[in-house]
Amino acid sequence: MKVLFISEYYPSSSKGQITGGVEARCFNIAKELARKNDVVVITSYKKGEQRKQVLDNVNVLRVGPNHKYSHKGSFISRLIFSFAAYKNAIKIKGLELVDGYSFITYLPAYFIGKKLGVSKVITYHETWIGEWIKNKGLFTGLFGEIWERTALRKKWDKIISVSEFTKKELIKRGVSENLIEVVPNGVSLSDYKTIKEKKYSEPGICCIGRLTPKKRVEDIIKAIKIVKKKIPEIKCRIMGTGDELARLKKLCESEKVSDSVEFLGFVEKNEDVIKTLKKSHVYCSASVLEGFGITVIEAMACKVPYVISDIPPFKEISDNGFGGFIFKQKDYKDLAKKIILLLTDKNTYNEKCFEEEKIVEKYDWEKISKKIQIIYENILR
Repeated sequence: MKVLFISEYYPSSSKGQITGGVEARCFNIAKELARKNDVVVITSYKKGEQRKQVLDNVNVLRVGPNHKYSHKGSFISRLIFSFAAYKNAIKIKGLELVDGYSFITYLPAYFIGKKLGVSKVITYHETWIGEWIKNKGLFTGLFGEIWERTALRKKWDKIISVSEFTKKELIKRGVSENLIEVVPNGVSLSDYKTIKEKKYSEPGICCIGRLTPKKRVEDIIKAIKIVKKKIPEIKCRIMGTGDELARLKKLCESEKVSDSVEFLGFVEKNEDVIKTLKKSHVYCSASVLEGFGITVIEAMACKVPYVISDIPPFKEISDNGFGGFIFKQKDYKDLAKKIILLLTDKNTYNEKCFEEEKIVEKYDWEKISKKIQIIYENILR
């Protein structure tokens, strides 16, 4: 089977410098499927990268002009990438199936499939229909709204949703239930089992994610101020980059917690992400917008109890708080209360660690990739 994945971003080495959940999924599934299949990934090009690479048996083509990582609009750059992806993909011989991994790749994936007469699939992380302008502003939002609506009207062979929540949202927007298969995101459990780390000497909280308004990192900072009164030695380490960085640093100053909060920036090696997680005592996410929430699974794989917001995707993947606590979104006082409980009640903490061991096994990339393989094979039949 010869498969093409289109992903806006993709690591430039086998160590996996992951910028987000979409890229993590594409990287891991491509790597697993390439063990038995011919897998090609078309992604964007950044200055200094190789245009053509083979990573873990995956043929990677980087197309278009320099396209820097951004969570903002980058409207023109993204549009140029989508056209470049199409132009390069239609030259590939022997393709049987194309899978688009994010909003900007959906329409190129459709037209590539149509041009080559091959099966057309998209992997759906979340739907923003009706929310684009609120999330991205008028210009980019209007374009995104039209783009996504157009993509969902196309005739797909299958839509793979990363969660039951996203599946329900797609059905609300007119997608046939029979067209959708749910296959969650995951982690490489073998990587987590081989890395051994001792806990930080002081109580440590870890947060991973893009620094954008929807991640609500400010709620974690405000919660730290409360936790610090009970646990003065508390430390919070935040991994990720984004447009909110300067504002969040100023908030730390105004809340007088700068000495308790460390911004680690973008951590290139996934191994280092795992090490920081394993050394931490609690994982936190205050996000109000997720299609899945892969960092929660990563925390479970590290046996680090979590405190996460009560959004539907988080509740779904955690079986309503199995392995940690769920707090009322945007309520930093509730967040602080549950962090304190985990850090001061040893029995509760150990119980949550035990629960995580039970739930994380079903989220191994190896098992998830086998499900994807079966879906693709059924489509091609």
